[in-house]
Amino acid sequence: MNAAWPAWECRDQTDQAEFYYNQPLRAKNRRLEDENLALKRLLRKHNISWQANQPKPARAKSSRVTRASTSQERALPHLPVEIQLRVLSYALTSPHPIIDPLCKSRPERMLLREKSKDNDIAIHFLATCRAYRFEGTKFLWSNNTFLFTSPASLRHFAELDFTYRKEVRHVTFRLIAKFYDDEDRVHRLPTSYHPNLKNSIKLSIHRRPKENTLARGGFRAYAWYQLIDFLDALLPPYDPNSKSLSPTQPRPRLLPALETLRIDFVNFIDDLLQYPPPQLHDLASHQLGCMLNEIILTGVPTDECGLRVSTELSGLLKDEGLLIEHPPTLVAVKDSVRLLRCVNAVCDPAAKVVRGMRGVHAEFLDGDHHAHSWLDFPPAPPEEGEPPYSPSHSCRTIWKRIPTNLDRTDERRWELFDRVSGLSWEDAEEEATMFDYLDDDKDPMVCENCGECHPGALLPEELMDLFDEDL
Repeated sequence: MNAAWPAWECRDQTDQAEFYYNQPLRAKNRRLEDENLALKRLLRKHNISWQANQPKPARAKSSRVTRASTSQERALPHLPVEIQLRVLSYALTSPHPIIDPLCKSRPERMLLREKSKDNDIAIHFLATCRAYRFEGTKFLWSNNTFLFTSPASLRHFAELDFTYRKEVRHVTFRLIAKFYDDEDRVHRLPTSYHPNLKNSIKLSIHRRPKENTLARGGFRAYAWYQLIDFLDALLPPYDPNSKSLSPTQPRPRLLPALETLRIDFVNFIDDLLQYPPPQLHDLASHQLGCMLNEIILTGVPTDECGLRVSTELSGLLKDEGLLIEHPPTLVAVKDSVRLLRCVNAVCDPAAKVVRGMRGVHAEFLDGDHHAHSWLDFPPAPPEEGEPPYSPSHSCRTIWKRIPTNLDRTDERRWELFDRVSGLSWEDAEEEATMFDYLDDDKDPMVCENCGECHPGALLPEELMDLFDEDL
């Protein structure tokens, strides 16, 4: 049966201890220590002192290997450098996201097709020569997209040199809610989780023994804290090379050039999780605020808790950024993740423009210095291409290109949005009946922003009131 009370939000002590034990540097040191002990035993077995006759360290070559020098010294291959680079770029570009780079993947967090297929990358090119390794490494990290299934795998990405991390433009987070219980109870994923889910699914519960302490027991979940850990991993990591930077220059984030982010919430059930901790607001709206052009959220609960989470995550977007929400696309079972198919219009994504009025609002605040204090952040860049003609387009509307398929974000279509509400213009017109300035019985007003008559023209005073409510 399902629990009658919501799950307590927590970080599991056992998982935290396992993560600390398997930390890459600690694991590497343990392997080196075991290898040194084995070599010492082998030397003692043959009566050889391991401290004597130690080899001198090899001198590093000062000459740098470049494309021109390599192509002149080596006779093969007989191809121009431009063609070699094109082949190298094609060979190191995967059609699928690379899952948990620099970290061991967990099969229970992957789809069946992700387990059976590799990344379709000819990684052995990097072992051919130093020139191919130098050029191919840049293609590997700049041409591919990456999927992270745990905060630990995202933190491990900080081991990659900043030269390659600054080229990453898009990543995907897969948040799989983990549930714990110290009693033998059955919890199920209801059919309301997805429109096309016919039967309820038994949740995978991690059993924990009861403790005679004041720690919270019972039914617990690692859900919103997992989201906080993901966002916390995006903060600037420690880099010893950053000491050479100017004291006034801030440390770069983990992915400083990140433009779009997709977060797949898996097994986040309505009316089961508590409200997110306050750290989410601090990370999304302050420490990482106004850094993305677009964010895609799938599987966010539709209750008040999920609404607050999506509102908090909109703080990651720049002004006029695009927030796209979609029903769940994945469900986690015992040993893998299953894909949920959408076959009706209920699964269509819902897009919204965040803080779309700030650019227009700034035009009649030129004399107010305090009003410009929050306008220092650049807005999201305008969409490329020419949008179609629409008689409803005015200073109050904005064109955006939204993806037609979440798995292929390069396929997009034009959509007209209302700057005030952030909704699409069609949805905004339906909800506009509550406002007098959009009543069909009234004559259209002259917009004081552009001086023309168009649907939804607003007076500056009314714009100020709506803008304050939007904040």
